[in-house]
Amino acid sequence: MNDAFAKLISVFLLMLGCVGVSPSQTACEFSPKTAPLLLNLRPGMSSEEVQSVLGKSPKIKVKKDGEKIFFESYAEKRAPAALRNVNAFYLRFFDRKLYQIEIFYNPRTDLPNLEAITNNLSQQLNFSPQTWQIKNKRAAVKCNELSLKADSILNPHIELTDEIIRKTVEEKRQSEK
Repeated sequence: MNDAFAKLISVFLLMLGCVGVSPSQTACEFSPKTAPLLLNLRPGMSSEEVQSVLGKSPKIKVKKDGEKIFFESYAEKRAPAALRNVNAFYLRFFDRKLYQIEIFYNPRTDLPNLEAITNNLSQQLNFSPQTWQIKNKRAAVKCNELSLKADSILNPHIELTDEIIRKTVEEKRQSEK
């Protein structure tokens, strides 16, 4: 996991260095540090690593290879301390590795609109707020295989995806039909 993550960071740094050579492409970098708005989770984590970040509740167990989707809602029950302000979330795993983090927050005074969400994520992940592409009240950033999306249509909503693995999962779903 660490080797893959180190390679990912190296690729991002290389992209950042190529800005002068290729000005038509948007360069961005997702810093290796964690982001509280992403619950301090990162793509590539095992279910054990996710469990250690989130604490004892909710129980995250992925014992088999293939696709596993974990969903938890706090609409009718109180969220544990590690998930304060979270209304619901999806954690999507493939071959025992986290590839997508999708979080729906309750209304938050520190995230009243899309601009606040994008500024906050940009600061936490250490990239320029100008990197976001905003269309139809939704913001998106794509850095190599990672995509980060955010909106505030109902409440704050954030999604971080490893697009290469997502594509693999979709191809596998199609072949199984």
